Amino acid sequence: MSSMTFGANDFGSSDYAPLPEGTYVANVFEVEIVQVKNGENAGKDQFKVQFKVAEGEFSNRRLFTYVPLYAGKASWKTVAFFKALGYEPKPGEPFTIPTPNELSGKSLGIKVKVVPSQDGGQENNISGFTSSASVESLLSAVTAKAPASSDDLWA
Repeated sequence: MSSMTFGANDFGSSDYAPLPEGTYVANVFEVEIVQVKNGENAGKDQFKVQFKVAEGEFSNRRLFTYVPLYAGKASWKTVAFFKALGYEPKPGEPFTIPTPNELSGKSLGIKVKVVPSQDGGQENNISGFTSSASVESLLSAVTAKAPASSDDLWA
């Protein structure tokens, strides 16, 4: 029988360091409906969402999160996700969940945190959502007020 030698990269390590904490404009790259695997919501549907950062130094980097498709403790995340994409869920009213194809390619702001990973390192966690227009206007305001040079700091 033949043998193999495994390198460190074969065990799930990544060449990518986590993105710095902040809010990034991203596009919904891929959406898949999967079931919660364990806990009190086991068997319930959720979106497994892959985002692609749309601009800046980290353009094309991908980030992942789950969005619950059921009412519960994490409903805030579901509401924020759909509102950031321009949908209008309302309390007490039925909300028609868009299909993965309807969400693909849409733009939004993702709020990213750095958290400890299970392997003792660090990883990104998406902690919230905002409309991409909100992120763009914030970035424009910051850029417009930034000094043109270090000399302008003391003017």
